[in-house]
Amino acid sequence: MKRVTHLYSQFHPIHYVIDLIPSKEDMKFSGSTIISGKKVGRPSQRITLHQKGLKITSAKLIHHTKDGDVQVEIDRINVQAKYDEVRLHSKQTIFPGSYTITLKYKGNITHNMDGIYPCNFKHDGKDKVLIATQFESHHAREVFPCIDEPQAKATFDLSLTTPKDEVVVSNTPVKAQLPVKGQLGLVHTTFQTTPHMSTYLLAFVYGQLEYLEAKTKRGVTVRTYATPNNVSHTKFALETAIKCLDYYSEYFDIDYPLEKCDMIALPDFASGAMENWGCITYRDQTLLVDPDNTSLGMKQYVAMVVAHELTHQWFGNLVTMKWWTDLWLNEGFASWFEYLALDHLFPEWNMWTQYIVDDQLQAFKADALEHTHPVEVEVRHPDEIRTIFDSISYHKGASVIHMLHAYLGPKDFQTGLRYYLKQHSYKNTVTNDLWEAFETASEKPVAKFMHTWVSQSGYPLLNVAVNDTGVHLSQERFVLNPKSNIKDSHSWPIPLLTGKSDLPEIFDHKTLEIKGEKAAARFNGVKLNAESKGFYRTVYNASYYQVLAAQILSGHLSPLDRLNLLSDISEVAKAGKIPVTEALNLLSAYKDEENCAVWDIIAGLLGSVRQIMDDETVREDMKPYVRSLLTKQLKRLGWKIPSKESHFDGLLRPTILGMASAAEEPSIVKEALARFTKLDHKKPNQIEPDLRSIVYGTVARTGGTKEYNKLLALHNSTTSNEEKLNLCAALCSFKQPELINRTLEHIKSSDVRLQDVSYWIAYSFMNRHAHQITWDWVKHNWQWLQDNLGSDLAFYRMPMYAARGANDEAFLKDYKKFFTSVMSTSIERTYNQGIEVIQWQSAWRKRDLKLVQAFFSNSEAK
Repeated sequence: MKRVTHLYSQFHPIHYVIDLIPSKEDMKFSGSTIISGKKVGRPSQRITLHQKGLKITSAKLIHHTKDGDVQVEIDRINVQAKYDEVRLHSKQTIFPGSYTITLKYKGNITHNMDGIYPCNFKHDGKDKVLIATQFESHHAREVFPCIDEPQAKATFDLSLTTPKDEVVVSNTPVKAQLPVKGQLGLVHTTFQTTPHMSTYLLAFVYGQLEYLEAKTKRGVTVRTYATPNNVSHTKFALETAIKCLDYYSEYFDIDYPLEKCDMIALPDFASGAMENWGCITYRDQTLLVDPDNTSLGMKQYVAMVVAHELTHQWFGNLVTMKWWTDLWLNEGFASWFEYLALDHLFPEWNMWTQYIVDDQLQAFKADALEHTHPVEVEVRHPDEIRTIFDSISYHKGASVIHMLHAYLGPKDFQTGLRYYLKQHSYKNTVTNDLWEAFETASEKPVAKFMHTWVSQSGYPLLNVAVNDTGVHLSQERFVLNPKSNIKDSHSWPIPLLTGKSDLPEIFDHKTLEIKGEKAAARFNGVKLNAESKGFYRTVYNASYYQVLAAQILSGHLSPLDRLNLLSDISEVAKAGKIPVTEALNLLSAYKDEENCAVWDIIAGLLGSVRQIMDDETVREDMKPYVRSLLTKQLKRLGWKIPSKESHFDGLLRPTILGMASAAEEPSIVKEALARFTKLDHKKPNQIEPDLRSIVYGTVARTGGTKEYNKLLALHNSTTSNEEKLNLCAALCSFKQPELINRTLEHIKSSDVRLQDVSYWIAYSFMNRHAHQITWDWVKHNWQWLQDNLGSDLAFYRMPMYAARGANDEAFLKDYKKFFTSVMSTSIERTYNQGIEVIQWQSAWRKRDLKLVQAFFSNSEAK
């Protein structure tokens, strides 16, 4: 793809005055924008700005010279749709200097949740509409002409004409609000000037909204806005935001830079949330906590999203990456800091244990593929930007920061961050600016240590062999797909994270051997990568796993080390480095496990074996094995939720009950069905929020049309987004072809919001009975998906949704044929990743199916 030309190289905006008149009635808007800035570079006969889908009706250019203002005649307004540009041509030469550009234009309010778009909801039985914006990554150009690049920071004066009886919110407080002369019912609102910031952070929302309000210790006004029926459910998010802002202000030693911070729950929103400075927008389920409908896991997730977006007010907004190549500076830090903040605010949540499952392991999965990308990835064209809002930028970015924090220590890490933020406030940075700040604080070679981790794709597998003759270490790139074309020529500086003096702090060679019986004896019982702080996997020789299993049984390994050990052996087995039975054998050491994060790994291993092996004998033989494995925790937890229990037990119960139901534990299946039978679809809170997914999933697996109809009625009547997604998962889990087809047809109905379409497709692909039917539906409805979700981050993941449910290379022929026919930049990487996933899943099944059959048929539990 041709490299994009950065328009900032020829014009530097300084200030925008934007006046917009949106109309809900015809879903259009008109506007005017005045841009003050500097023409830079060589003299030319045009000035180029970004725009997309706008009809420019007039343009005026004034040159501010030392002798006064001179108008430059615009000879031609040339819109280049291919490049998202408008070019203002003149027969006169336009010299470097100060200019003011005035443009008038018209545009459309679109339904694809970018630019300006509508959010639909009901209140008092009436259909209502909010109008909202989403400008990240490069959608500000759909609303006003601009230099739509992160480096082109400027200040903004925004004015809006809206209905007088509707609330209007933007980045800054209202400066003035006056009736519009001659137009009853409309008001013209002008907002205070914004800080110096990038275009993608500008935002506004208006409509029927209400709010809760509180103040931080430093006097910042925080409001949580929502539709009238939901505003009371924003209380938890508001309380969390207050605590986060106070914590960050202290941690960074920089006060929150604005006088107010608004957080708005939107009924329709493509992503989870967006960090617009002082006007943060959220998908409603990520801001609302309803005691009758919100599970414990979702409540925690709300706190995580709030903490994430508030981190961005410093990382991303105050200091911004120079170009999207360094997106990870925004997202990696926010993904890591949400755990740091919540560990401080809610220490009983054990956030760092959950971090490994929710972030680090997601990064491991994505980065084990050949078609991954470095953390610091070159972005050549705006169309590539959406493809890097992924697990690498977010989760691997957070993981290498986690490793760096361990390398530097908490004090030097904090000192370095404070230095970085103060040095670059209201400016743009690249990754090396961060390394320089940490080196200044710590006097350690941070750039040298971190360069490989952010500039190189993939991560290492550390092979450890321990025997009577000593300890042998070697490293190689970990790759899941045996058909990968990767040539293993790289090495990483691996922090071994063990206190044993025989081993170096950093292992940065291909191999290392420490000979002698004494070395082997001193290593006995040692597990490398303590607390899973390093971004690598480790595999030991078979006899040493017996030593580590004894450590687990005797209680000498922490939850994080137990989790890390099982996760590593599971993935190494999937890649064919060892037989999968070695991982299954290690499970016997976890018979007394009570930690919910470790159980997530156990459930993941058994679930992937069941899914990929896709064998009825295995499926049936696994059930008694799983029931036996669950006995102790099932008895301890059960269905009844006590008034006081640990946060981790609250999170563990759904995992244990869900596994028991899938394993056909009679008492669990019976209770789930009984609870559903008693359920009145108008009173879903008869079942506790944490247990609904278990009940609904059991019903879907065992039921038919009658149960389907009841689940569908529950879905269509609930106003809770979390509840809708629980029911969506169930509706996508039936095995009858006629019900699968009904589910797929329902996707295009008005009862499914566009923001949720990807969930329906992903869940349906993971249903082994529905994979082929779903694939045919996606192919037939591809144009509809592209028209409605084409700019949504979920759209480019479609190839992966199709691939994850496939374990036979025979599917590849049709997969390749279809996706090559609709290929675009946005899906190219995930298309290639999908090929890899299909290949390695197929290879794993061929390699280990007989071993798995034998293991479960001979298990003592059978």
